[in-house]
Amino acid sequence: MRTKVAVVAAITIAAGVALVGSPAHAAPATPGLTIWADQTRANVLTSQFPKGFGGKPITVVVKDFAAIKAELPTVALKDAPDVIAMEHEWVGGLVEGELLAPTKLTAEQKGLFPANVLSGFSYGNKMYGVPVSFENVALITNAKLVKTAPKTFDALAKKALKLKKAGTVTVPFAVGQGASGDAYRMYPLFAGLGGYIFGTDATGAVDVQNIGVNNGVFATHQSKIDSWNKTTLIDSALTADAAKNAFVNGDSPFWITGPWDAATLASLKFKYRVSPLPTIVTGLEPSPLLGMKGFAVTAFAAQHKRSPLAKEFLRTGLTALPVQTAFGTAAGRMPAATAGTPASTLIKAFGAAGSLGIPVPNVPQMSGVWAPLGKAWATSTSGAAAVPAKDAFAEAQLTITTSVG
Repeated sequence: MRTKVAVVAAITIAAGVALVGSPAHAAPATPGLTIWADQTRANVLTSQFPKGFGGKPITVVVKDFAAIKAELPTVALKDAPDVIAMEHEWVGGLVEGELLAPTKLTAEQKGLFPANVLSGFSYGNKMYGVPVSFENVALITNAKLVKTAPKTFDALAKKALKLKKAGTVTVPFAVGQGASGDAYRMYPLFAGLGGYIFGTDATGAVDVQNIGVNNGVFATHQSKIDSWNKTTLIDSALTADAAKNAFVNGDSPFWITGPWDAATLASLKFKYRVSPLPTIVTGLEPSPLLGMKGFAVTAFAAQHKRSPLAKEFLRTGLTALPVQTAFGTAAGRMPAATAGTPASTLIKAFGAAGSLGIPVPNVPQMSGVWAPLGKAWATSTSGAAAVPAKDAFAEAQLTITTSVG
């Protein structure tokens, strides 16, 4: 794969940060660290570590995230990174490929982060990185149309359908799916009915044999999906763009989205609220999925004899609160550290909505989940031609079970 690289600088700094601007130029041999990072996180590294780390220089090679993941398995040792910026979802696959090194954190360092955010970088009960930011969806409410926040999802549905019946809106609940479905955006509803993807074993590690897509609790409540379809509260024909447009135009009172739409929200002409989805079933939390970005030490660091420095960079360099805040601000996301400072009240509100979020499982088997789970939602909320939820999710469970093996 051709690597997309942004040229920021092409210099070597004796005791600072060098950015290598072309894939044709191998990272210069230095006693310090070589880090692969995307442009956003590379900018933070250069601003936060202008003198390098631990008295050693840092060389940052700028690559797209996709290129980092794709090139790591085949890179020559002399060009290999000691540390990479990464999505937490890669952890399992890279560990299985023997490409990451565990990084043990002290209890104090672990305590800097919410447990659910930190757990995204745990695999097989070992830590394989440090998060620097996280994101999740939340419920956005048009405060002009809905002056008092509904306390339950049933109350939300009643209000939304009443507005539609009155002709005030045409889209009662704007959550984008489209023909293939969208398991990520629909997850708060899924969790709120008792659904889950993979359970955990006695040690807290992800158990891919415990598939909860059609578990007994969810099955008990999934008739609500049929009701949402029948009343037109949820319609899978609505795409993500259509859902966004409906809310922006005042044609929907509720919208499910994340901080990537912060600029759109900031430009709205009406007041709005950001909150978690209200309770659907008492005792069940309508948790969103969490996505984390962070850094990990590669297996190459040990071969470069830089493993101690690389691990210390994660443990003390990246956990520093100003650094965590800088990463969150640069990405327009919540800093991973609890005491990090959000860039705005809007970003803070999204973070609060994700306080009980569930990390996207970081196991390789997750690749076989998105399509069947999305399809189950799409086919069970497709109007008159919809498949009953009990059949749609039973099919998803079977497909995922077969995929996991």
